[in-house]
Parts: sequence; structure tokens; C-alpha cells
Amino acid sequence: MLLDQLLDRRILFVTGKGGVGKSTTTAGLAHALAKAGRRTLVLETDTFSAMESFFDFQSTGLEPVSITDNLWASNLDSEECFIATLKRFVPGERVARAVIKNRIARVFFRAAPSVNEVTILDQVRVFYERQNPDGSPYFDHIIVDLPASGHAVTFLNVPATMTGMMRGRGPIAKMTAQVSALIEDPSVTAVVAVCLPEEMPVNETIELAAKLEEVLSRPLDMTIANQVHPAPLKGDDRETFQTLHKQVRETHPDLETLFFETDGSEGETTALARVVEGNALSLGWHDRDQTYLKLLHDRLDLPIIEVPVFYEATGSDVVRHLARFFLGEADSLEASQPQEESRP
Repeated sequence: MLLDQLLDRRILFVTGKGGVGKSTTTAGLAHALAKAGRRTLVLETDTFSAMESFFDFQSTGLEPVSITDNLWASNLDSEECFIATLKRFVPGERVARAVIKNRIARVFFRAAPSVNEVTILDQVRVFYERQNPDGSPYFDHIIVDLPASGHAVTFLNVPATMTGMMRGRGPIAKMTAQVSALIEDPSVTAVVAVCLPEEMPVNETIELAAKLEEVLSRPLDMTIANQVHPAPLKGDDRETFQTLHKQVRETHPDLETLFFETDGSEGETTALARVVEGNALSLGWHDRDQTYLKLLHDRLDLPIIEVPVFYEATGSDVVRHLARFFLGEADSLEASQPQEESRP
């Protein structure tokens, strides 16, 4: 299984530049671990729940909803997390809700820096500490869909910052110290970055790895390169194809316009030219991907999983396909697995 490096970590923080498929990949990771028999909880930190769409369920507050065998989900609404944390310091939920509904208190808490982040992460800790009657962990893995990588390090560093500000004094400082220790423990947590094999996402992933070391003194544990285009041709066929493509270009100097002709009047020669040009585009995408994957491998000394492009109709289908890919199931790799070859 491609996820073997993560099986000994109970909390997986997933981040990545916006638009790279972070939430879809998070769902695929969770589904894969659940299918492997691991009791898995997937947590979101956004007001919009992508997981509800992927897994077709409705959130009911902070308490995780059972989705399938071994898989639960919850969307960590910041206000509900704040109330849950407050309840641990005041007598009862009614008092906690009265505090947060107070107009002056609400203005204060909204203005106070990092309250949302620390209470969300405190709720992650609560789920991490949940146990079965025999004392074993209730969840084998907790996967957290973090904000985009530009904000992820700041988000994860909030508990340590607040602990330092309070100088370790008082019950809230004790709580933030517990959360901080959990985040900084590489035997318990892993940070996974999702990126596309493109210039900006790859550079942001490299910067993220450096920031994690600088700010949190911990490494980036894994990168998942998403939507990698497979090679449409094998090694020896490439030279032959390039000769053919050159001939087609000479015959059809306006080849780009062929893809916009929709009247169906083109003959066999034009149809063949379209096929050749389509493969040339695929080859170009593959070459671009390999360039940036090489940069990723050169700059990061960590496991990098290359996920091929999956052409599926819905997000749910993509999640299921991703799970099968992460599990190494052969039928999900046919015609999708990138060809083994040396990078440029």
C-alpha cells in the first residue's frame, strides 16, 4: 500500500495550494485507510463541507457522523469548537452558550487573535484522546483537511504561540501546551502536502517544507503530486511520433483551429491530424509534469506519491478511484499509472 509510511501516525494534517485537489485527496486518503480496516475520522476546518458532497451525508454538529464501515466525518465549525472548548472551563453548556451570545464577549473573541484556530485544534485533540472501553484509541487515524498551505503553518503554530504568550500559566495555557505538543510530535502527527506538477504549486510545496522546519521544527512528511499526466508513448515510439507530427504540421499549418471545427465535415486526413495533435498535447503535458516532478524530487528528501489523472464523472467517483490507487489495487492503475522513465 502506498500509504505504508503513514500507518504509524494517528493524526494526518493535509494541506496544499488552493485548487490542487487538497480536499479530494484528503477524502481519498480517508477512504483508503477505512477500506484497509483502519477506524478513520476525517475532519474539515471550513464552513463549506466538501466531504458531505463526496460521501453523501449531512453533518449534525461536532459529533462525527458514521459514513461507511470504519469511516467517520465532522466539519469543525469554529463557533461550535469554541463552545466545546469553553465548556471545559465553565460549568455547563448553558453558561458557555450564554458567554458566546453576549454581544461584548462576541466582539472580544472575534477580535482576539487565533481563537478560532486554537479551539479547532483543541477539538482535534479531544477526538485523538477518545478511547474505547478497553482503553484503546477510538480512532486509528484522524485526517485533518487544513487551510491552504499559505496559512497552514501559521494555523498549526497558534497553540505554541499562545502558550508562549501566557507563559504556561493557567488552565488555558495548559490546554494550548497539550495541543502544541501533539502537533510537534512526529511520532504521532504527519504533515502531507498536495500539489500539482506545475511551477507555482511545486514552489509553494518546497517553501512549505522549509517553513515547517523553521517555525515548527518538524519536517514535511509526504508530498502527493496530483493529476500527473502519463506518457502517451513509450521510449522508442517517441522519435517516430515526432517525425509523424512534423509531417502533419506541414500538411496542416493551421492545426490548432481543427479542434474548433464542429460541423463534422472534416475528412479522414483531418480526423487523423486531430488524433496526432491530441497526442502531441498529451506528450507536452507529460513533459511539463516531469520537469516539475524532477524539481520536487531534487529539493525534497521525502516520499512523493505521484497520482495519475483520473477522468471520472463526479467527485465521488474520483475519491473512490483515489482510494483504490492508494491501496495499490491493480484494476485502478490500468491505463492510468505513469510510465517508468528517467526525468529530463
